[in-house]
Amino acid sequence: MKRRALLLGALLLTGCGTDSNVLNSTSTTEAINTTVSYSTTVIGTVDAPVDIVERSSDDAWMYVVSQSGIIQRWSRDGQQRDTILDIGKNTSVGGERGLLGLAFRKVNDQWQAFLNRTDVNGDTVVSVLPVNSDGTFMSTSDPGAVVITIKQPYANHNGGALAVGPDNMLYIATGDGGSANDPERRALDMTSLLGKVLRINPRATGGYDVPGDNPFIGSENPEIWSLGLRNPWRFTFDTHGTMWIADVGQNEWEEVNALPARDGAVGGRGANLGWSAYEGTHRFNTDVSAPEAIQPVYEYSHGNNRCSISGAAVGNNTTTPSRAGWFYFGDYCSGEVTAILSDGTSTIGEETVATDLGNVIAVRSTANTMYILTSDGKVRELRVSRQ
Repeated sequence: MKRRALLLGALLLTGCGTDSNVLNSTSTTEAINTTVSYSTTVIGTVDAPVDIVERSSDDAWMYVVSQSGIIQRWSRDGQQRDTILDIGKNTSVGGERGLLGLAFRKVNDQWQAFLNRTDVNGDTVVSVLPVNSDGTFMSTSDPGAVVITIKQPYANHNGGALAVGPDNMLYIATGDGGSANDPERRALDMTSLLGKVLRINPRATGGYDVPGDNPFIGSENPEIWSLGLRNPWRFTFDTHGTMWIADVGQNEWEEVNALPARDGAVGGRGANLGWSAYEGTHRFNTDVSAPEAIQPVYEYSHGNNRCSISGAAVGNNTTTPSRAGWFYFGDYCSGEVTAILSDGTSTIGEETVATDLGNVIAVRSTANTMYILTSDGKVRELRVSRQ
């Protein structure tokens, strides 16, 4: 499948610094003129995959997360696999509940793993486990020490994504608590941790500290980094500290938010994304306001069998040659994967990457490869060739 970017303008700045008008694009020439070909190859199957992550120092293994509470360690080609954790007995599974996220970080030469799951009561629990030198955990059934628990009022919109930022802090994406239409208006409510991105510094033995440069220090919930989210199903940071969020919409609009790093802080500091005053760029609940809401850089309407955005990965020169800085996401219903190029305000490039994949759960990237996960359990490697 050959694709040339559909660009809306040609005034692009060369390079990929954080001050560029084009977020992290490789160059003007590549952004405008280069045609690429996409293909996918199934490298394995697993029950209910929701995430793939890696440790930056580990060239041999990657980690495949299953909603059922299982983490498998896979060789990069998917040929060698072993189960290193099964916490199904500590996890409520079904619908939008389950083991939903995994992230690694290194502190003082010790690797830590963070899990995001819904516990047997249906509440969000983020926990921490020490990681052995070979990338396994000390127990194959221990969910670790609790870092934070967040009460969930409904069974859906749990968010679930975790990311360790360039600042080595842990970022947690939470949904608005569920049901529909943000019934308790939690996403813009600063007394609630729901509908937010949180930024914390977890302790190795459980619990956490709040970084002193968080934007709402002194408030009831100083953990809050960003607000106004509905159900951020996967977010990521690129190498320049831009935070990319794929936020699932309500009935009509799906959206992508790109929040560049500013003033020495990674993207999203104090950002209001607008839900539920807005669904995408469109007014929604008129009894709440968000005058400072940051508009998405991309939105798409339901129709053509599209219903729910599945993020989130940013390409680099290794994973997606000639598409460094492009953001990749799927749609759960249409089975399509799309890539966009943004200038930080709007979308200036867009192309279809793949079609007819079934229910796309997530698009994820390691340092060297991009993957597509689907509800039938398939893990696909996405390959990009410059034409």
